[in-house]
Amino acid sequence: MNTLRAGAARVLLEPPLGLEMMGYGSRVGRARGVNDPLAAQAIVCDDGSTRIALCGVDLLAIGKRIADDIRARVARQSKISADAILIGATHTHSAPFFNIFATPQSGATVADSRDPQWERALPEKIASAILAADDALEPASLKAASARFVLGTNRRLRRADGSIQLAANYSGVAESEAQALGFYRADGSAIAFLINYPCHGVVLCEDNLLYSRDWMGFAIGEIERLASESVPDAPKPPVAVFMQGTTGNIDPRSRGSFEVARAHGATLGRDLLNALNAAPFEAPSNFQVRRVELKARLKPLDDALAIARECLSQTQASLENHRGGEGYQLKRLRDHHQQSEAALMALEALVEANRRDKRVDLARGEMATGMTVASLGEIAIVGLPGEAFVEFGLALRANPYFARTLVACYCNDLIGYIPTREAYPLGGYEVETARVAKGTGESMVAAALGLMREFRASSGSLGE
Repeated sequence: MNTLRAGAARVLLEPPLGLEMMGYGSRVGRARGVNDPLAAQAIVCDDGSTRIALCGVDLLAIGKRIADDIRARVARQSKISADAILIGATHTHSAPFFNIFATPQSGATVADSRDPQWERALPEKIASAILAADDALEPASLKAASARFVLGTNRRLRRADGSIQLAANYSGVAESEAQALGFYRADGSAIAFLINYPCHGVVLCEDNLLYSRDWMGFAIGEIERLASESVPDAPKPPVAVFMQGTTGNIDPRSRGSFEVARAHGATLGRDLLNALNAAPFEAPSNFQVRRVELKARLKPLDDALAIARECLSQTQASLENHRGGEGYQLKRLRDHHQQSEAALMALEALVEANRRDKRVDLARGEMATGMTVASLGEIAIVGLPGEAFVEFGLALRANPYFARTLVACYCNDLIGYIPTREAYPLGGYEVETARVAKGTGESMVAAALGLMREFRASSGSLGE
């Protein structure tokens, strides 16, 4: 007997215009309009004994304290356990700047480029989307499918000297398949869709000053539109949720305009709906979900700081000892010194971030975070708390325990980039700005695989 129920809802985030936008340090100007509204989309599903919430939010990221607040609000007002809630940011770079790690207290002074009132209302808006989806639970059936999609390309290009450039590397590792779940009524109309694929939300570039969900929003808009048109007399239109994949080292292969974002998103939405239409219904029994608290080791910084300070001292001495006048040599020495200053400032920024971060235990060199793993019958969903490299997503998807695995990053926290162990000696932007130590991602994958194995064993089908 099918006891599955599902519900979905969307709540607009409605950030005011005039705010600074997030994601590009070189962006000039503030938000001056809305191309497509930012929102929180949620699916709640229940197999009769376990209830799970999957929420996608059109923001760059959400830190642990805010995610914990949202999960606690939902748990207080529903039958959904806080540990059974996965909140993933879509990682659009066309959303407002806000403090992703803490909600400003009443009366707090913030820069005029932010809106503390909007930030304080944000957790309740996101929670309300999950609660509305919970209130909308109805009998459902489930389908799962995948479609070929190659928007994402590796962005770590290795140069002849061995250094890593932040540029398209078409021969690098990337994901070529997008995943989708569809929840349906008995009349064939869709209740909700969940889409998962790894690619940074940066089709729109620094020159964009309009709020937008980027290509991910066009994907969910297209699958909703086509599904509604196919069953025009459905009780309610479907809601699609996008959960970003392991996109730490993945960028779009084409960028620059709304037309490009719309084209890629529409292609994905259409192809996934076609795949779902052709897919059989699943038997989603024995839902399981578990949240695991983690202690991520911090990247050692002392040796790098010592080297950076010595480099700065040397380039400063070169400037002070210069006697060659106002020529190219002086310009060269100034350039060297500016590079030394920038390198030291970047390292000091990491030190300061660790010092200020309430998740960090400096004495132990650890950052507190968490990971959530859920299973819906033959489908697993893994929620990781940062910008994990795509290799980790591929490793999790290749597990022997579940027929299909979706991996959602920016889930319930943001601990920054999570590079592979092999990437650390090579350096590059993601490694240089990462706060966690080499091996963090591999430990997370091992923990997730362990949970999946436990889930499969508890269902009595391990080894089948």
